[in-house]
Amino acid sequence: MRQMVSKFWLVTALVCAFTFTTTCAVFAAEKEIHFGYLVADQLHSPAVMIMKEKKMLEAEGIKVTWGEFLAGSYLMQHMVSGEIDFGSGGCVPVMITRGQGVDVVILASANTEGSSIVVKNSIQTVKDMDGTNIGTPGIGSIQDAMVEKVAKDNSLKITRKSMKVSDMPIFLQKGEIDGFIAWAPHPARAVDLGYGHEILTSHDILPGHQCCVLVANGELLKKDPELVRTVLKTYLNAYEWFLNNIDEALAMMATKTGMKPEVVRNALKTVLYPNPPFCNVPSMKQMAEGLVESDKIQKGVITNMDDFMKDLYRPQLLEELSGKKQ
Repeated sequence: MRQMVSKFWLVTALVCAFTFTTTCAVFAAEKEIHFGYLVADQLHSPAVMIMKEKKMLEAEGIKVTWGEFLAGSYLMQHMVSGEIDFGSGGCVPVMITRGQGVDVVILASANTEGSSIVVKNSIQTVKDMDGTNIGTPGIGSIQDAMVEKVAKDNSLKITRKSMKVSDMPIFLQKGEIDGFIAWAPHPARAVDLGYGHEILTSHDILPGHQCCVLVANGELLKKDPELVRTVLKTYLNAYEWFLNNIDEALAMMATKTGMKPEVVRNALKTVLYPNPPFCNVPSMKQMAEGLVESDKIQKGVITNMDDFMKDLYRPQLLEELSGKKQ
């Protein structure tokens, strides 16, 4: 009897030990990240929308806290403070942040092109934009940089006003601004409502330019490269799902943005999705030069543009996971 009791407690102890070990392993395997994205940016970063809605990161054992930001410059501020680990936003605010000596790295592209300038109907030519007030997502955004480029290239005086992208069509309708530049689908929505017309797309301003990117905290890449690899792999799976399920993704975008499907479909025509999502490095170099010229990146910080880009953009993981070279 005593022997049977001993065996019982031995088995019980082994079961408890196994359960405890297994439970600890599960908790140890779970990672937690903070992921930032931009308001109504589903058309520029469809993979992020899909990862979030389909809980694809959670399926990989990653606990995610999502954060929504009005513009990429705000997202980067939170990444600098350590509140955000990964994010999706314009490459311009990421370059500015890197130019300030902050260790942020670009892992992949989200889209190229995809922005438009919409103006009131009385403005018929680019020259008519002289002396106008144009709404932008704010200093440090790629859209703001493109308005600055239009003004410089055409010798125009344009006053740029920072505002929330979703408010831009309303300000245009009320006459508080003469036009605005924003990421899709906001320009298409304003045109659909009859508030103005599209005068330039980002393709007209800077053909094939890099727009939104997947960015990560550089310290995290050093400390936990496997976590970063898992996030990028999940991102690529979501990106591939989007390209293979455009109609379902479009319906998701319409729901999330609150816009009509036909408006979203028209807006999608202005956005490009490279596959694999490698970044357009020549356009990034061109934008970085403009940032230095406009003092958004301090002169002397970039002593060698190729070295700056190598530190900023790390396509090695993307090459490994996609099986293709940049």
